[in-house]
Amino acid sequence: MAGFYVISDISDRPMRKLPTSSLTAAIGDLLELTAGATTWAKTTSTTDHFTRKAIVMETATSSSSILCMELTGTEEVVCDATAAGNTAHNGDRMALTDENAVNNSGSDVTGQAVAFLQTGIVGTTKVKGYVLTGSGVDPDAS
Repeated sequence: MAGFYVISDISDRPMRKLPTSSLTAAIGDLLELTAGATTWAKTTSTTDHFTRKAIVMETATSSSSILCMELTGTEEVVCDATAAGNTAHNGDRMALTDENAVNNSGSDVTGQAVAFLQTGIVGTTKVKGYVLTGSGVDPDAS
């Protein structure tokens, strides 16, 4: 399975249809809702820690709404990584590469464009941890 998927969940999160704009998505894609937006879009390498996030739960082609599990940040997830997993990276904050993987470069990302906190590894090409989520409002905005 590619992309993100929940392996343990502290809260009971129901799935629901989220509005998108002609989005093509696969199960496990990570979406975000940025401040001021009315539709959800795929995450990218510039995704910030404070945007709302959700995991796609159905395959969709040019869809205006997609079944998703919106995340609160309490769900432990597994996702693909760009490099081999390394337990020395546990505790590192990581940027995403796209809607399916994190960039586990081996350094703790301290800027806004960070969306994952590694807590462990799964096999050689996947990591586990927490997707960083927020209200969608930039806490540093003036």
